[in-house]
Amino acid sequence: MAIEYEKLNTLRYGIYCRKSSDSEDKQVQSIDTQRRQLGDFSKRNGLKIVKEYTETKSAFKGGQREIFDEMVSDLNKGLTNGLLVIHPSRISRNMTDGAKIIELLDREKLLCIRSEYQVYRNISSDKFMLTLDLATSKKESDDKSVSVKQGQKTKALKGVPHGVASLGFLNDKTEEKGNRKWLVDELRLKAIKTLFEMFLTGTYSAGKLHRYAIKELKLTTVKRKRIGGGLIALSRIYEILKDPIYAGFFLYGGERYELDANLPRLITEDDRNKVLNILSKRHIPKVQHHETTFSGFLQSEEGDFIGQDVKYQLICDCKEKFAYRSKTHCPKCGKEIAELENPKYLSFIYYYNVRKKKAGQEYKSIADEKITEEILTFIDENLTFSQEFAEWSKKYITELKDKEINESIFRKQKNQADRVEYETKKSRLREMLRDQQITDDEYKVDLETLSGRYAITGTKKNDIDWYSKMNEIADLTLCMKEILEKGSMQAKRNILSKLGSNLIWNDEKLSISNSNAINKLVEGIKRAKAINSKFEPKNYRINKGLKEKTSSFQPVFSTLLRGEDSNLRPIGYT
Repeated sequence: MAIEYEKLNTLRYGIYCRKSSDSEDKQVQSIDTQRRQLGDFSKRNGLKIVKEYTETKSAFKGGQREIFDEMVSDLNKGLTNGLLVIHPSRISRNMTDGAKIIELLDREKLLCIRSEYQVYRNISSDKFMLTLDLATSKKESDDKSVSVKQGQKTKALKGVPHGVASLGFLNDKTEEKGNRKWLVDELRLKAIKTLFEMFLTGTYSAGKLHRYAIKELKLTTVKRKRIGGGLIALSRIYEILKDPIYAGFFLYGGERYELDANLPRLITEDDRNKVLNILSKRHIPKVQHHETTFSGFLQSEEGDFIGQDVKYQLICDCKEKFAYRSKTHCPKCGKEIAELENPKYLSFIYYYNVRKKKAGQEYKSIADEKITEEILTFIDENLTFSQEFAEWSKKYITELKDKEINESIFRKQKNQADRVEYETKKSRLREMLRDQQITDDEYKVDLETLSGRYAITGTKKNDIDWYSKMNEIADLTLCMKEILEKGSMQAKRNILSKLGSNLIWNDEKLSISNSNAINKLVEGIKRAKAINSKFEPKNYRINKGLKEKTSSFQPVFSTLLRGEDSNLRPIGYT
């Protein structure tokens, strides 16, 4: 039985206010506005307000609103028996939650739903109108959902993901919604590029990157209305490393889309795969929590993880040798370690195949000193240049760079002249077509011929910074051996990273593979020796005049560069 109108003001009302941050509620009043209007309405009508319910969640799907469920529970308990809302759409935009409200009316747990302009009681006409209003709200949400998804699909096809831009980019709010692109946040993007470069060396964990980002780069998130503007969190570092946007693509609806060509790519897809591979190795068990010189650079021929075993030992005054890390006294004489007069501390580092050890298979280890010895032999035989040769190399690199710059200027001037000539001839063709001196077919053929003749005009060649790379290699040849012999562990790891070293241990032999540029340099030295048998970088000295220096080494250095079009030098040099 429906409650009489005269008794509506005697009910125990709950005020329910809701606003979603989703697109379904863009035009809906704020919660504060809803509370103010409903509060004024209740005072004017002398209504008894028992409880207020407010939440900022979407009502598009059922069973996802804790406050709504609390309100339903209070109605079932009899704490309240009336609801006061701005509009029925605040109660529900889905049929599951809508059915709960109708069922409460049927059981007379809910006697009335009121807004400023409408009353719904437990009578068929009111329940029909309420059902119609709730169904209309759902249809509006469904229609908006379809529209939003279509708009997001269109943006994706244009190369722009929907939502908040990834760190390093900004949403362009100068355009209309649906046409907004991304802008480059120069400072943050430069910092993120630095983080990727550091992580790809394999010598920095996400934790180290985070410390570097906040202490050195002072990297902050974008300031927004309620959040942002603070130093970046560790979790955000992981998000950045996993985000494909920095490799130039993104996923939407399970499909891949290419990022807008006008936006920069920080890494290649191969680099991203390497990043994900490094991150995936976090689950690999480590025998001890130690960072060693060659950890991360070693693997087996099958790609198995090569772990390290670090042993710390102490020789006591009584000549007893034992592992001391978990001990405070000598196990033989019982003397306290802190009181020893002449303790001798030893450390040993061995590398081994973790998979074989865990599987109980036979395996062999290789000592840290042995790896260093093998790398030093490789460098001594292939990459140790004299100071004079390295300095001459850098001088010759500079000459090649100057030549490249001059040729680049000439090409640009030539292309510009060709472009002017092309536009002039194309304009003349249009005039001839307009004056009916040629037919449409003749115009198309002539224009196609003209376009083919000037196809190179306006093309842009990718600049390869071979100059800096070659200078870096020349500098490395002077310090690699000394650093590996006397440098700190981190300095040694940095050298291995710059060389792009991959060390393969097959339980018998250690193989050394470096970056493509270094490998090409080693191959070039071998070719140079085949041309000039006296070519010995590690002991050759230039003792004569500039003319003889150039004549002696120019053919050799040219040989080193030959075949490096994709790595170090511009096309055209021999």
